[in-house]
Amino acid sequence: MKKYLLLLIIAGYSLVTIGQETNFKNELYMGVSGGMSFTKVRFYPSIVEEFKQGYASGIMFRLISEPHIGFQAEVNFTQKGWREDSVGYSRGINYVTIPIMTHINIGKKAVRFTLNLGPEVGFKLSEQEKFKDPAISQPDNIGYRTIFGQPIDNSLDLLFTVGIGMEYHRKNGTAFALEGRGFYSLPNLFDHNKYEYSISQGNGAQVKLTYLFQLNKKSKGKK
Repeated sequence: MKKYLLLLIIAGYSLVTIGQETNFKNELYMGVSGGMSFTKVRFYPSIVEEFKQGYASGIMFRLISEPHIGFQAEVNFTQKGWREDSVGYSRGINYVTIPIMTHINIGKKAVRFTLNLGPEVGFKLSEQEKFKDPAISQPDNIGYRTIFGQPIDNSLDLLFTVGIGMEYHRKNGTAFALEGRGFYSLPNLFDHNKYEYSISQGNGAQVKLTYLFQLNKKSKGKK
């Protein structure tokens, strides 16, 4: 509840500042990003697991059509999954993800603080399992889990994503953005009718750096 209240306060502050500016010109940006993801899967019954580290990269488009408020869409490659170090097991799942988010920024000059939030859809590309001890992958092994060796049942991922960051805008229309992002999946990875886990929802965080350039930036001397 406190998290939602904080988001409302930030959004409300931005909305108030809209009426303080006139003659606003749309800003259209394109950008490329790269960073790291840190993910787990919420299992119930719970298991002992650790964050799995992966890569994240993509392209983004942003339209700011009102002072401090805009629309941002992305197409990303994201590595997710989980680790179970106690049994020497890890699984990586590669996705193409498409976030469609509301963009809010605070700041008029070079430095802007940003909030991006909205739904995200992911499409599974591939998955791979790793075993530190190859013997553990055999079904007759005592440490074998029922989901080991079995592909996930849900290749479509639906998430809610929130990102908070800071941007530095240069006079030539380019910018650098550093953002920390959290996401939570709604569907289960595994069918609860087939396995003992009634819940298997992915979640995690992401840190990324984005280079943006303004597409509709006018050159000096041109009207």
